[in-house]
Amino acid sequence: MVAGLAAVAVLVYAQRRSAQTGRDVVTVLSNLPEELKESQVEWQGRLRNAVEIGRKAAAAREAEIDRELGEPQTQAAPVTDYIV
Repeated sequence: MVAGLAAVAVLVYAQRRSAQTGRDVVTVLSNLPEELKESQVEWQGRLRNAVEIGRKAAAAREAEIDRELGEPQTQAAPVTDYIV
């Protein structure tokens, strides 16, 4: 059963890779080690890009919070009770 699932996973990968690259499924399967290396390089690039975007967003948000905390706090005027 595990071997069957592995075969299905490889076939699905080959079909997706074929759709991405325009190469036919047989070519993808025959060059599977190279295809996997190319996919790894692509995913690493995507991961690096996502990490960089996340770091920039975190830095921007941190700067925004620092600005908000550094601004003088506006205080409401005290409410005075007048007894008439």
